[in-house]
This record gives sequence, C-alpha cells and structure tokens, in this order.
Amino acid sequence: MSSFRLSRLGYAVLAGLVAAGALAAPASAAAGGTIQGDFTSSTNQPIAYASVNAYSPGGAWLAGGGTDELGHYVITDVPAGRVRIQFDDSGRQQWAPGKRTGAEATNYRITAGGTLTVDEQQLPTGRLGGHLDGPPTSVVVVGGVDQVSGYTDENGDWAIDVFPGTYRVSYRWDAVTQWAVQSATAAGAATYPVAAGQTVAVDDTRLPTGTFSGRLTEADGSPLAEAWLTLHHGDEELGYVLSGADGTYSFGEALARDGYTVSFEVDDTVQWIAGTLDPAKARRFTVVAGETTTADDVMLGPSAVHGRLADPDGTSKVGYEVEVLGSGVSYSATTGSDGRWSVPKVLPGDYRVSFRTPDWSRTQWAYGKNTQDEATVITVEPGQDAAVDDTWVPGATLVVNAVDAATGAPVSDFCVWVATPTDGSGCATGSSVTIGDLPAGSYTALVSPASTSYYLQSRNVPVTLAVGTTTTISVPVTKGGKVSVSATDRATGKAVRDVCPMLQVLGRGGLPNGYGDCTGAQGKVVTAALAPGTYELFAVAPSNAYGHQWVGTDGGTGDQQAAARITVTAGGTVTAPAVRLDKPGTISGVVTDPAGAALSGVYVGYSAWGDSGPSWGTRTGSNGAYLITGLGPYQWPLLFGNNEYPRQWSGHTGNRFEAEKVPVTAGTATTYNFTVRTSAALAGTVTVPAAPAAQWRIHAFNAVTGDVMGSFDSYAAGPGGTYRMPLTGAQTVNLNWSYDTDTVHGNGTYDTPVAVPAEDTASLDLTLN
Repeated sequence: MSSFRLSRLGYAVLAGLVAAGALAAPASAAAGGTIQGDFTSSTNQPIAYASVNAYSPGGAWLAGGGTDELGHYVITDVPAGRVRIQFDDSGRQQWAPGKRTGAEATNYRITAGGTLTVDEQQLPTGRLGGHLDGPPTSVVVVGGVDQVSGYTDENGDWAIDVFPGTYRVSYRWDAVTQWAVQSATAAGAATYPVAAGQTVAVDDTRLPTGTFSGRLTEADGSPLAEAWLTLHHGDEELGYVLSGADGTYSFGEALARDGYTVSFEVDDTVQWIAGTLDPAKARRFTVVAGETTTADDVMLGPSAVHGRLADPDGTSKVGYEVEVLGSGVSYSATTGSDGRWSVPKVLPGDYRVSFRTPDWSRTQWAYGKNTQDEATVITVEPGQDAAVDDTWVPGATLVVNAVDAATGAPVSDFCVWVATPTDGSGCATGSSVTIGDLPAGSYTALVSPASTSYYLQSRNVPVTLAVGTTTTISVPVTKGGKVSVSATDRATGKAVRDVCPMLQVLGRGGLPNGYGDCTGAQGKVVTAALAPGTYELFAVAPSNAYGHQWVGTDGGTGDQQAAARITVTAGGTVTAPAVRLDKPGTISGVVTDPAGAALSGVYVGYSAWGDSGPSWGTRTGSNGAYLITGLGPYQWPLLFGNNEYPRQWSGHTGNRFEAEKVPVTAGTATTYNFTVRTSAALAGTVTVPAAPAAQWRIHAFNAVTGDVMGSFDSYAAGPGGTYRMPLTGAQTVNLNWSYDTDTVHGNGTYDTPVAVPAEDTASLDLTLN
C-alpha cells in the first residue's frame, strides 16, 4: 500500500492592516478586560485606521483592534495580567508609551472586567519624498523594523512620513522591484538618513523592462488552468499569477536581466519550467528590454516505482516503511507479506529510496547504504514503472561494559548512545548494555551513568562495527562530585524555588548555554556529577521576582571574579555558599558608532559567549536602544559586539577584570550609554596541510579571563586562507582552532600567547597540524 506526501514551498504574502475588531481574542480570554484610548500624531491630530494590538511581555499576541476616524480605539477581551501595547500606523510601529521596540515598552496591568486607558502620541517623523517617471506604482520604504508603503500619484510624485532612521526605497509594479537609485537589488540601493522634521528627496527613473508570459498545458495537450505561478530571481519571489482557462499567464513587466526561473503549483505539486521538480535544474530565462520572454511548459505525467525488500537469504522483510524522496516531494509505502511495495503515481524525476524498520530503529538507503548521501540516485522517466529491489544488510551488535576508571570494577546502571545515522541506544541496570541491529561503520558512543551516581559521562568513545558481527568494548568511567545548592530570599529568609544553578570552571569566562535541575519547593537542589575541580556558581533567578547573581561567600555579586570558589572532589557532595536572592533591577541605554549614529543589532550582555552565540543579554533595536532585565542589585560588567565591531567590555577593554562596572539598583533602571570602538585586529594566513580544503575556525580567548573575544571562520577567508579577526586592544589572547572535512577532523591550540596592540594589526600565520 502507499500514500503521497509532499513538502511544499512556502510563499511570502504581504499582509494588509487588520481592520478594527478583526482579531478575536482566545477563548480563555472571554472574561478579560478592556484597553481604550486615543492615538494622535506628534502635532495632536487624530490618527485614523491604525492597528492597535496587545501583547504579553513574552511577545505573544493577546488581542487587537484599531482606531476609528477620530483616532479612538477599544480592545476588548484582553486576558488579565501584564500587557504591552503596539500601535501601527501604516507600517510606522511604536509601543506605549512612545517607544520604538517592545523591549522598551511599559508593562501595563489589566484586570478581569477592568478598563485600562492608554493614550498614545506618535513619535516625531521626518519625510521621504520624490518622483518616479511612469504610471502610478507602489513605493515601499524599508529601514530597521519599519516597512512603510505608499503610491506615486498621476504625476509620479510621492511622499511618506517615517520615524527618524536610515532607509532604503523600493518601487514595485508587476514583477518588478526596483531600488533607488537605479538598482535591481537591495544590496545596491542607496541609503537615506532621515531626521525628525526633515524632508529627504529621492528621485529615480525606471530601469529597462520587458514582459514575461507563457502557456501551460496538461500532459495530453489540453490547457492547464488555475495553476499558481511564481517568478523567481535567485532567492527572490518577484511575481505571482494564476493561469487562465486557456492555460496562458503573464507576469507583466520584469526588469531586463538574466537569471529568472518559473515554478507553478497544481494540487500540491510544485513543478519548475521546463519539466522538472528540482529547482536546481530549472531553466534560466533572460528578459530583454522592450521584448516579451515566453516560458511554456507541460505538466509532467505520472510514473510509478515498485520493488521488494528481502534478507540475504531471500526472506521477505515485512512492515518496513519505504520512502521515495525527491526534490521537494516524497512518497511513502509499506512492504507487504511478500516484501513487495509500490507507489503507483510518481512524478518523473530523480529520487532516493529508503527503508525503515517497523520500530524506526534503523534506516537503509538503496542500495545497501547507511545514509542519504551514499544512496543511489534513481531517475524515473515519464511513463516508466521503475523497479528498486534491495537486500537488507544484516545489522551489527554492540556490547558495552562500563568499568570504574580507577579500580576496574564493573559499574552498573547506565545508558549508551551510538552516533549512527539513526542514533542507536540502550540502557541497563547491570554493568553491560547490548544494542542490536546497528549499521556497520565507524562511529562514536556516549556512555551516560545514572544521574543518581557520581560517575561522569564518557564521550566520543570510538566504535567500529562490522556487518552481522558482535563487537564488545569496555569503557572506563570516572567519578566526579556534586554540589548542593540552597536558595533563599535575602530579606525574608524564605526558601525560593525555580532557582537554577550553573557552575563554571575557574579560569573560564562566560556562562554555559543551559542548566540542569532547579531548586524545588524547599529551595534546594543537588547538581549532576561534575569533574573534580574548582568552580564558580551563577544563580539564574526566577523570572521577574529576583535578580540573577554570581554567588559570593556572603550574598550575590555581578562580578564573576568576586564569586566564591567551590571545590568539587571525586565521590563527594560539597555544599555551596547560600544563594541569597535580592530583588531585580535593569540596565538600559543606547549604543552608537564612533560618529554618534545609533547602532541596531548590537549584542549587549552580562556574559561572554562562544560558538552557540549570545544567550545572556539582548540586542539593540533600530534606534540603538537596549534593555537588560532581571539583574541583581550589584556591579555588572557589560559586553558589547556585533559583526562590524569587536567584542568589548564596558570601559572599552578586552579584559573583563578591567571593565567598567555598571551599578544596578533594585526596582529601578540604570542608564548606561556606550559608543563602540574599532581598535585592533589579528591577521595572517591559515593553512591545513592534512586537508587543504577543510573548513576551519579559530578562537581568541582573553589570556587573563578566559572569555572568547573573537572568532574567525574559513568561509570568510580570502585567497590563500587569509584572515583578519577584529579584536579590542590592547589585550593578550590565547588561540585554539579546529578543522573538519567529511573524513578528517582536527583541533588544537597555539602555544604562545599573542599580544594584540592597542590600535594596530598583529600578524600571525597559523599552520593547523
């Protein structure tokens, strides 16, 4: 038996404004409250037909409405609790009271059955305006979080009010998107800074265009009507149209250039002109100025695929799931009592076929391969019934015995995960785990003792498995120690639940990206086993109620350097200093570039970060503003950085120990504005003798704090492996590196600390051996 499954391509749809009352509140909000008020311009004129929406502090939409012709709005059935209110005037979005981003917005409280009045005045605006020759067309202004649209009039003139910021201007008609001035791409568009009260002129003329049309037919030659067509250029979708009753279609005008492709969708099937399901094989079309480009196509006719799956001795494999996987489309079937399967209707194209065990423990790809990349590509021609018979490769068995690394004694109660393509696993309460029916090959295994024990996980254990054989390995596991943590309210002494401890090895900077168990109702928790060593403890406080802290010997601190040292020994549980929680405060401010312009997208955090990216902080909005909440009332260093500017601690240093500390007061907001600097860099070449084509990455750690202060990836390297890593100077850094190919992996460190100058570039060529 068989069934049909299709993974569809998504289409971007430009949504209009929501009419007043069009959004219905969730059913659970039936007993909610009401928000009302007036929305006026910066000159106190009513703003009609604007969208007004209420969101939770976490960003979930709660309820919405819109202003009438007098600028008055009413939102009903708002769930009781804290809300943030957004006002959207034709794409000009702001949050009450007078803020550009939701992170800066006030959290209002709404009660069940109550009424909250929030009047909002629009922030001051500037204006973009200009002229575009030709008939009236859409104008879309894009900048930061804003996308504001309008139209040219019969004379080609237009004007759009915008908030202060930097913008790009596009014109859109038919299948054309043109960017000012005279650019076919957003990357080539001019940028226009606009200040409050300022009018900036943007005049343009239309780029040369041709027209794009064609006709679609069924396999029997009859017209293919009501097919949904999309005109593509690279990753952009430029135009959409339905084919007519006679199969014809037209996108109208398109910019004169090459590289266009066309797809069409019928009954959940996406086909690309000409005659393929694979977008990589789509025909590229060129539009010539003043001419019509024609793209006709015929809907692919049905084909079929069938086969049989059996053991090497010919025994049928029954109940196995079969997947016939193509580009953007897949079909499924199940093997019958004779091992046979079939998919009677398959579109012509290239496919790979997989077979999966009834318990989903193992997958094989035709013919006899473990991964999709190794599978044979099966080309199904129009009208063909392709046969795909395969023999199920006997599985391997792995037996893992866990032993104490110090004594050699058996260790009981553990689980094993093997990193095969389908991740085989098994657990046992004894000292031996057996996992069967694994694919042959070389893999790594993870041995994970029970959380109740003191034993640590053993990672990256090499395992080589052979077809139809049993492999037995002994894995030594090492004892670690645990930390007992208790948390209380500093003011009352009462236990606090949901406090989540994170322990960092002394000498390493930054926080991990996650944590384990949190305190229970008694305010206590014992961590999982840790490697013996010295640690510092960070307490993640419950949301909104308390502030985070590094745990000191007698209360919290915002400075990791001042955290208490906790020594973990093998086989024991050590009690950490008490976590005494204080009420939280916030830090807010604006980040600017050296010229004083606001910077959006800059990460601002109270911890360094690694390859997983920033986790403990926030990013600046389009106006450069940021807000960090939930910090304990202590002195905190802040780290700033993005792709354009090197990571730098408050006070413009690469050494956290020398950073300027920002004081936080419970219940209030501390303002800390910051201007980023571009100071120094490390540059040179990277070579990998063992694998010249390998992908590689290098990290720079501050030699004093252990914080990651910069990284560089091979994808950004220049000819010959040249690199340039911006760094904040002056500081001394240590380097580590890694490289990977499909078959070769390596990692290591550069043994000599590197001195980064205050404002110059240090040179260093690296050979990764």
